[in-house]
Amino acid sequence: MIRWFFAVLAFALWTAQPAVAQRLTAADFTQAASMRAAAISPDGNFVAAIQGVEGGEALVVIDWRTRRAQAIQVARYDRSLFLDGVAWKNDNRLLFWVRQRITQFASGTGSRQRSNEGEIDVVRIFGANRDGSNLTQLFENNRLAIDTLSVRLIDPLRGDPDNVLMGTWGQAGFTLYRVNVNTGRTSAVEDAAWQTSGMLVNRQGRAIMRLDALPYNSGYRYYRRPASGGGWTVAREVRRGERSQNRDFEPIAAGPGPNQVYVAARPEGQEYQAIYLYDTSTGDLGAPIYSHPNADAAVAWVNSQDNSLLVSCAETRRVECRATDPTMQRHFNGLAAYFENRADFRFEGSSADGQYWLVTANGPTVPPTYYVYDVAGAQISAVGQAYPNLPRAALADTRTVDYTSRDGIALWGYLTTPNGAAGPHPTVVLPHGGPQARDSYGYDFLVQFLVNQGYAVFQPNFRGSEGSGRSFAQAGYREWGGVMQNDITDGVQHLIATGVANRDRICIAGISYGGYAALAGAALTPDLYKCAISIAGLSDLPELIETERADAGRRSALYAWVQETIGDPNDNREQLIAASPRRQVERINIPILLIHGEKDETTLPAQSERMRDALERAGRPVRYVEIQGNVYHPWNGWWTHQQRTVLEEMNTFLGQHIGGE
Repeated sequence: MIRWFFAVLAFALWTAQPAVAQRLTAADFTQAASMRAAAISPDGNFVAAIQGVEGGEALVVIDWRTRRAQAIQVARYDRSLFLDGVAWKNDNRLLFWVRQRITQFASGTGSRQRSNEGEIDVVRIFGANRDGSNLTQLFENNRLAIDTLSVRLIDPLRGDPDNVLMGTWGQAGFTLYRVNVNTGRTSAVEDAAWQTSGMLVNRQGRAIMRLDALPYNSGYRYYRRPASGGGWTVAREVRRGERSQNRDFEPIAAGPGPNQVYVAARPEGQEYQAIYLYDTSTGDLGAPIYSHPNADAAVAWVNSQDNSLLVSCAETRRVECRATDPTMQRHFNGLAAYFENRADFRFEGSSADGQYWLVTANGPTVPPTYYVYDVAGAQISAVGQAYPNLPRAALADTRTVDYTSRDGIALWGYLTTPNGAAGPHPTVVLPHGGPQARDSYGYDFLVQFLVNQGYAVFQPNFRGSEGSGRSFAQAGYREWGGVMQNDITDGVQHLIATGVANRDRICIAGISYGGYAALAGAALTPDLYKCAISIAGLSDLPELIETERADAGRRSALYAWVQETIGDPNDNREQLIAASPRRQVERINIPILLIHGEKDETTLPAQSERMRDALERAGRPVRYVEIQGNVYHPWNGWWTHQQRTVLEEMNTFLGQHIGGE
């Protein structure tokens, strides 16, 4: 049975508020996080975190028992400084990341270069004592090949009281350095290649895996080698521009043995991703050490003292975790009961003796909140919240909805409806991006804002989504505008039939691929929706494929991946044209809102600009909003005021065409 002390007051405040509709503004949902990137000290007595302050962010050290906090460093926005992360080297010494945004000449080429100048972020790492004294930059700038290159922490070297391993690009390419956390002095350990972006080291500090980028953001190549050293051997090549979409092979952390690495992998012929203990000397995956029968396993939490596996997780409709130790599992079960199954929690770290855990809770009505859990006393104490000023009574819970596709496939999606309102509701259909991505159960500022304005929000898990197995993801290959779109349509029809959605008040909206799906919904099912909103969305598939071919090359891994997943203009050009909303603009009979970031390099603004032009030529109602500044693909590089603009534009547009409750 879990007992709680400090946390009970905060939790009671959440649940004691009346469950009535409380209309908030876009500014309420786009406020910067008040607390993030927390870490617990090795002795378990303190939590270091980044907190928002007037005009910037502060690195604070919190005595979680007394709730006393001390700000030891401040980064000011007017100096283009941001805090990116924090870690403990020992009980007294902290490492923290400072990011500075600077202007430089753009390095893009071909169709992806839109201006002569652009902003980039440069990261530096500093060391400081717990009281803020002895501030030291942990790298000498004159060792960098170019002074605008970032540095990164590779390994904290738990067994070394004074040094860490860091990586950056020196005169010979990417180089691994040993850095003294007290003095900042460095010594080179070994060189890699210019295209190397990271290394993974074993418990002895020897590099046993390496990550290299392929040209034109077309994917990644992993290398392996034994702890004894020697040449590098290719371990796996990933043909994707986004590592977050990779299910086939992804290193997680060093294992207990000198040649062992925990990886999340999906070998050829296997349906689901599982967790393995990979041997870098032989390349052998071995048998899975954790798998889930119905979902991809992708998370492993490792003991920082001996690199043993503590917890493994898979994400179905919710996150499901299993501890290797039955006693630890009982504590996990108790935590789940404490949160009344309204939030999933994540293990963020523990004290060296394992007696104090730092965890985060996250659910639709529980925005990310940090807690310290005392294992011996089975007590949980709140440390801080990401959005303490957001009234919990204004948030709505999320449930899953099961439905069947027109060809008999069992599907589901997340549904969030306004508090205290009976259906049928004015509804926003919100397909996710990717398309090889997925939605997750948790706090989503966009969903909660729309629901707060009086709309039901439906997030379908259509074929092509990741996380539900190889076959489910591959069922979406070359199905843009096909079965992926049909799965969205069938979900909407199910909501109409069951009295959830008002058939005369439905709008479809989305970001990236979701933006494409919104435009496709307007073009391919013109009588189903009353409006559509595309944010950084695609409108013309042949043009997209040609852009990728021109940038990466006809023989590149990226272009091969695009052909496999979207289509080949030589083989199925007519299908691609039929699935392109810009080529089917005459079929669109509803108002369209297009929103795009000025510097988006993932989906070029031209995709929205030319869609606007085509709609205007056809006499269709359209509004185009360009978010100006160094604004890339949502939400990379977006300030809160830019996010707020998107929400306000959406709310005005929706109010004009389907009107909230």
